[in-house]
Parts: sequence; C-alpha cells; structure tokens
Amino acid sequence: MDKHKLAACGIDCNECGHYMLAMKHDLKSAEYLVEYFRDGGWIGKNDGAEAVLRKVPMCKGCWSDFVTCNANDCLLRPCCVEKKINNCGECGDFPCKRCTDFMTDGLEHHKKAMEHLMSIHKTIFDK
Repeated sequence: MDKHKLAACGIDCNECGHYMLAMKHDLKSAEYLVEYFRDGGWIGKNDGAEAVLRKVPMCKGCWSDFVTCNANDCLLRPCCVEKKINNCGECGDFPCKRCTDFMTDGLEHHKKAMEHLMSIHKTIFDK
C-alpha cells in the first residue's frame, strides 16, 4: 500500500465512500453515501445519489490537496508529515496515545485501520 491509498491513520482509502466517489464520480458510488449525507444534513431526507453527486465530495486521500475526511481535525496526518513518514505504522513510537485514542473509539473502520498499521509496524520493526 502506498501513501496515496492508505491514510496516515491506516484507513484504506479504497474502502472509503468519499474516496471512491471522487475517483469514479458515478451514481453507484454515490449511492453508498446517501445516508451519510442525509445524516450530516448535506442533502435533504428525500434526496438520493444525484444530490450526493452534486455535492461532489472530492477526497482523493489524505495525502492529496482535496480531502474531506475531517482533515482539519486530524491529529495523525500532521504528526506523520512532521516525522516524514507515510502513516503511523512507520513510526518508532507507534502506538502512541494520539493513535490509540483515535483507534479505540469503537468504529469498525478504525479497528481495521489499526490492523493495517500494526502489520506495517511489524514488517518494519520486527526484523
């Protein structure tokens, strides 16, 4: 995985609806985000995939210039930038408190991200 497909936090961009919609920009991809956009108040309760497409979420991964995934609130990406690493798994201090706080919030995709990071870390540091 390279940094353009794996976020600094370990989330696989290829599994993210925002990323997939930005890459494909089609109705099928937009359908996966309808409920998320409704819940966020970005489209109306009767709006569908067409409305999502009009909003054009342009996340191309956290290493691009077009990010939608709470990039302004992210504590992990700036740390990776400062340390000149692609993700937390490449860090000698992994898992730090910042990383574990993010990963232990109960979200399934964060648990999977931690697995990605642990695998990367093991590959690098358990030689």
